[in-house]
Amino acid sequence: MKLTDRDKRLIPIVLIAALGISLFFFYPWERQSDQDPNLPPATGEVREVPFSLIDWAISTWHEKTTREPVVAIIRQDIPAQIGAISPDGKYIATGGSIISRVAISSVADKRIVHKLRTGSGIVTAVAFSPDGRYLAAGRGFMAHAHHSDSVNIWDAKSGRLIRNLHGPAGPERIENEVTSLVFSPDSRYIAVGFHPQPDRGDTVHLFDVETGERIRTMHPSGLAQWYITFLDEGKYLGFEDDGFNIHEVSTGKRMEQLHAPGACALSPDGRYLATGARLLRIIDRETGREVKTLGEETGYYRAFAFSPDGRYLAAYSDGSLVLWDVTAGRKVRELKAQPDIVSYAIGFDAEGKYFMAVCNKYVVVWDFRKLISDQAN
Repeated sequence: MKLTDRDKRLIPIVLIAALGISLFFFYPWERQSDQDPNLPPATGEVREVPFSLIDWAISTWHEKTTREPVVAIIRQDIPAQIGAISPDGKYIATGGSIISRVAISSVADKRIVHKLRTGSGIVTAVAFSPDGRYLAAGRGFMAHAHHSDSVNIWDAKSGRLIRNLHGPAGPERIENEVTSLVFSPDSRYIAVGFHPQPDRGDTVHLFDVETGERIRTMHPSGLAQWYITFLDEGKYLGFEDDGFNIHEVSTGKRMEQLHAPGACALSPDGRYLATGARLLRIIDRETGREVKTLGEETGYYRAFAFSPDGRYLAAYSDGSLVLWDVTAGRKVRELKAQPDIVSYAIGFDAEGKYFMAVCNKYVVVWDFRKLISDQAN
């Protein structure tokens, strides 16, 4: 059948119309509330995200083309740089430099299922409480915007906003920006690292989760607190500060200081510190001495994460994402399944069933047990 000139002109019009219809039905447009979109909700808001055939198709294609034991590759509608996996491994919360709402992805459904929003600014840090009850998000702000609520805490199951925690610098100050946050092992407290304060450097604040009361403030140096963790059942708090420093929670007094060039991560039992810029070192916390050197990279190490049993260490550098067997001192596997640039957000669920990495437009979740068993075989 020969096409006429009129038919040839109609073909692109029909194709464009079909594409527009498919985007309307299958793209995950957020369901809008009746509230003015220019006014942030005062009490929090949960927005359900419908299924997207386009996102499903793209993620499925990436999953099928990898040779690694991938559980899910979840496409993000906005590029994400930070994230956290829930203790039960069912959900992943993500945020980033241009994200105003926390996106909640379901590992089983392999997609974003809803978003949480409150206040102004962007999402700079997220964390689930160890008992799975809470989800917290730290906020970053544009200058001269209204921003006193630096941390939002939600009920992790319902998405209901429980409370806001105020920053240390008063209303409408950029110093209220959060750099990191973490819950204590018993989920009673949350430690928050803030943007450098005028004439005081950075501050780390300890809050009571139930009451929102600010219990204690610690004043380290002017370095950003990107990594912060509780140890010894919540008795101590460790964070980057011209090395890795350990403070007593009850007094705020610094108890230890370890030389730690570059990124840091503390083993679950608190015994070893992984650190390194180009060279990955394992340091004994009690002696402060280097006990093992695992590997050297051409680029810089950006993030570390220990498995829950402390045996394995995930290390992300400029050029690779690698799993190490710390006990044996050997490289287990270099992961290649990520379809985009890996961010600083890597981690495990509480049981070590899954390992996840936030990769800009995607979140990748691996079956961790298969990862290490495949290499053993």
